[in-house]
Amino acid sequence: VAGVTNRLTRLADAPDSKQSLAELLELHRALGRDLEVDEQHWLAEGESALKQRLAGLRQDAGPRSRAALLAMGEWLSTRIALQFLRKELDVSWVDARDALEVVCDEDLSPARQWLSASCPAGEDRALQNRWSGLSPVLITQGFIGRAADGGTALLGRGGSDTSAALLAGRLNAQLLEIWTDVPGLFSADPRLVPGARLLSELDYDEALEMAASGARVIHPRCIRAAAASRTPVVIRDLTRQQLIGTRIGVEDSRQQGVKTITCQENMAVMLLQNLDARQQVGFLAGVFDIIRHRGISVDLVATSETTTTVAINCEANHLDAGQLEALAEDLGTLCRIRLYPDCVCVNLVGHGARTALSRLQPVLRFFDDHPLLMVSQSANDLCLSLLVQAGDHLPLLHGAHTALVPEGKALSLI
Repeated sequence: VAGVTNRLTRLADAPDSKQSLAELLELHRALGRDLEVDEQHWLAEGESALKQRLAGLRQDAGPRSRAALLAMGEWLSTRIALQFLRKELDVSWVDARDALEVVCDEDLSPARQWLSASCPAGEDRALQNRWSGLSPVLITQGFIGRAADGGTALLGRGGSDTSAALLAGRLNAQLLEIWTDVPGLFSADPRLVPGARLLSELDYDEALEMAASGARVIHPRCIRAAAASRTPVVIRDLTRQQLIGTRIGVEDSRQQGVKTITCQENMAVMLLQNLDARQQVGFLAGVFDIIRHRGISVDLVATSETTTTVAINCEANHLDAGQLEALAEDLGTLCRIRLYPDCVCVNLVGHGARTALSRLQPVLRFFDDHPLLMVSQSANDLCLSLLVQAGDHLPLLHGAHTALVPEGKALSLI
């Protein structure tokens, strides 16, 4: 049932669409038929819950109602899976919201509070006692948590891995295994760079930097949660179980040099031009106050005598074109704005990333014909970021991978 969240998103945009609702239910009926699961165990309750949430959206189309609908995909799939697993196993269904309560951050926009909420990591002895009294195998939902008012909040796209890491910490697990459709983390996206190599082990810092800078195999919040509880994470491929995958959590993996080249798409770059910025007390404070009041987080920032450059991840901030223009208009009260709305951040990730500069000479010729909008080095020397306009990133990605990543055996994904 891949793509259900996208279907639910379209349904949230058009809650009166009977066809979309029927197609969504039929998709799950087909899954139930394939697994020989009787519809009486889930269909009536699921259809009723979907219609109730759609009615809520018609009354209030805000992010709270939207989150409640988007969470239904996890409910439907786990209810069907429960009946299938019960044919062979003693298994119970548990509500993830009983274990994961999100924190409310007043500085975030309502969309982020409900659609990309945060949940603190940590052990929960009471939860361990409750769940250990149930069946030896438990099935639960990813992607969702409980808000303080009892509503359902989402942990953002990729939130199922985050849920797993948080639950591993709550339960003091020895290991978190994530079985997915790829064998692990690579030296680049193998769909874009055929010569990309599978990385067998990473420490938490490297994995977090990779996830935060565009490696979509695993969410950065998942790594943070696993690191907080020191839970080792292994990523494995369901279809190629003979592969060792990637293990995250090795403390002594401090090999210097760039290990991966990642890309973050859907970035916006703003050049804030003010001739008196250096001498004007509070200029940057004013800029970031405007950004904060719109509930937006900044990914990268660089300053010079006359220009401050800011990079924002539009996808992570749930920013559409209109909201981005509104932000630029607000900032225009303080300075002149030059907006590049469609950019890509190419990131060179690994311990001692700054040492990559000496080997980038062949790549730097690329910028003779293509504008480099921004360069940023992370404070922990784990990432060097290059911001370019969309379309310019592919030759830069290929060139950087050839120049910086040691040659090795590539793993075909075909």
